Amino acid sequence: MNSKSFLLLGCVSAAAFSFAAGPWPVLKTYEGEFLRRVKMPIGGVGTGTISLAGNGGLVDWAVFNAPAIGNTPTANDVASGFLIRAEDADGKVSARLLEGPIDTACYEGDGGEGCRVPNHAFPRFRGCAFKAAYPLAQVELTDPSMPVAARLEAMNPLVKDDASASGIPAALFRWNVRNVAAKTVKVSVMGMLVNPTDGAPFEDKKDAPLCVAEVGDLGLLGVGIGSRDQKPADNTLGEAVMVVPQTAGAVSRATRISDSGWKTRFDRYWKQFVATGRADDLHDPFGGAWYLPMGTVAVQVELAPGEEKAIPFVIAWRYPHRPCWSGRGYRDEPVRGPFDPKRDVGNFYVTRHPSAIAAACALWKDLPAFEQQTVAFVNGVLASKAPDVVKEAALFNLSTLRCETCWRSADGHFYGWEGIFQTSGSCFGNCAHVWGYEHALADLWPELARDMTESQFERAMGEDGHVAFRIQLPLSAGLASDHMAAADGQMQCVVKAYENWKKGGAGADAWLKRLWPKIRKAVAFCWIPGGWDADADGVMEGCQHNTMDVEYYGPNPQMEFLYLAALKAAAAMADAQGDAAFAEKCRRLGAAGSAWTEKNLFNGEWYEHKVVPPKGKLAKWVSSGAAMHLDDPEFQLAAGCLVDQLLGDYASRHVGLGPVADEKNSAKALDTILAKCASDNVGPAYNCGRDYAMSDEPALKMAWYPEGRMPKKPFPYYGENMTGFEYVVAANLAQRGDFVRAEKVVRDVRNRYDGRKRNPFDEAECGHHYSRALAAWSVLKSWRNPAAE
Repeated sequence: MNSKSFLLLGCVSAAAFSFAAGPWPVLKTYEGEFLRRVKMPIGGVGTGTISLAGNGGLVDWAVFNAPAIGNTPTANDVASGFLIRAEDADGKVSARLLEGPIDTACYEGDGGEGCRVPNHAFPRFRGCAFKAAYPLAQVELTDPSMPVAARLEAMNPLVKDDASASGIPAALFRWNVRNVAAKTVKVSVMGMLVNPTDGAPFEDKKDAPLCVAEVGDLGLLGVGIGSRDQKPADNTLGEAVMVVPQTAGAVSRATRISDSGWKTRFDRYWKQFVATGRADDLHDPFGGAWYLPMGTVAVQVELAPGEEKAIPFVIAWRYPHRPCWSGRGYRDEPVRGPFDPKRDVGNFYVTRHPSAIAAACALWKDLPAFEQQTVAFVNGVLASKAPDVVKEAALFNLSTLRCETCWRSADGHFYGWEGIFQTSGSCFGNCAHVWGYEHALADLWPELARDMTESQFERAMGEDGHVAFRIQLPLSAGLASDHMAAADGQMQCVVKAYENWKKGGAGADAWLKRLWPKIRKAVAFCWIPGGWDADADGVMEGCQHNTMDVEYYGPNPQMEFLYLAALKAAAAMADAQGDAAFAEKCRRLGAAGSAWTEKNLFNGEWYEHKVVPPKGKLAKWVSSGAAMHLDDPEFQLAAGCLVDQLLGDYASRHVGLGPVADEKNSAKALDTILAKCASDNVGPAYNCGRDYAMSDEPALKMAWYPEGRMPKKPFPYYGENMTGFEYVVAANLAQRGDFVRAEKVVRDVRNRYDGRKRNPFDEAECGHHYSRALAAWSVLKSWRNPAAE
């Protein structure tokens, strides 16, 4: 355990704390069984997170540069969290863990050892409500046997247009304690910080790397735990701190808590806290030198009847070593510990915050402004005319941008998995045909959206114009473009380039001028021999790899409408660059392709896929080889009514280019999607894929086939449903002013993510916190100004 250290910490900025933001807004309240699966990630862009459970527990500690769903570090069965002690005027003492009840579904653990919920041993509050308007969370705790009630306010700043302020590796946990008794009460709140990466006890001896430190004027006081030696490429090497302001009350701290051994767990320390209300060291009465890998900080205050006081805690962290994705397979191997130094791309936040205590100070120093800006952002969303359920979907899915799905390397580049599994990333590479669905990033942090676009065109593009839909890392290896192209993803890159140009503000024209030769080449790649539109007639009929993880052969609405949107975007950008000939060609092909599509793909009810086996040699980079029989290719959409058939029309409208599908025909197609792809139309049926909605839950299936027209081997996901695709339908409806049906689509999704059945802050597809679900933001934006989008 020589790498572990505990610190007593102090920090500059001792000003008395005040919070000018006012009451936090609440969009959704969860109580009772609807608390069961609530876990809201709290952390910044590219920093990692700690999740706040519905009952107020601190779970899923993903602070060490890897997904960590289910990772709640414990020391002798004790997890990080908060305790409270209240002593009334008669000397009666009551103490509780500051969490609500354990869900009865968790009473029996695996292995026959009883309940295994972290901190299960402590008495808890009986009443609990979780109130949220992401990124603001409040947990209200009540208990008739306690003389106090407690309300937790938890957040990390979300500051629009400021990715750095929104990327501080720290979280606020502010306890507001109110005296509900008739007499004065003495109250102590104690925070417990367990080592996030190693719960093993340490031996206190002379050569152990332990120290006591005081810094500045002691404005913040607390404890820290971590590693002195942070040089090797090991993502568990780092540090975490828990601090409170000196002005919060009488502060005490402990860094030596005896490991009491078998079956005594935390018993002696709990009794000491109940007796004194302080965080003091506790040594083994028999002289043992082993201590729990944790520290505690306590704040004591006195409350008159009806009085309420705020006791703020800040938890901050710094783990400098981030392993980039391996680029092998859809499920990246878990990394927890040492890894190949060549894969160490570092963390951007580390370049701004040299220590965990520095990160805590950065949050605390500007907390009033950060809080005010965050509350203002949330209130701005809540002021929308959209129904609350649409605001909920839009806000709560933003958590994906601020969890381990997304990260920033030390050089500042922004990267994203498609989603995350429990301990590893899902589907590497800023996947163009998944991230192409979201448009939230360009609205919130344009610099990060532009960086993703720059990565696609300046780092992931081959000399021939193909854009690798998955970026290989590290960039120093020179293999960023060494991956195939996806027809849908490459067209979405072009549309997003247009969006980032239009939203770029000052310097946008210079930015486009720099990227235009690459964007132009990406569009022209469509027309190469054996390519997507080899005969340059405005219709994609070639081999088209796409987000269904297969290739479609022949014209289909999913790719064609994206192609038409990309041609429209390219023409506008070409005009801005004085490239009149290219602009004219894009418009000519767009007009021809549109006319052909409406005449040949629309069947009177929806847009079909006309399967055309390939003729001649395929271009390089366009096929994964999914289909084994190219004379009659497998995994085709064919006659199916696809939930995603109007993706290109949605994207084109959203970025301000207007529709690319015929208004009347596409309106009819939406009618058909809502009627035929609805789960109650499909009925109870075997689903050969993944179930993100059970058969009794309203949802839109990926595709519906008329009787007798399903291919022998249809595309693999036809029986599934995925929320990102459903949001595209809802956004397209809202863009047309069809708000009633758009709201129903969103409500059906959010009813599935109600806290009881699924986590409302984690919409899954191929992994948790899936990036495609960020399309929910587009639904909200369409509600604000449907005529213009």
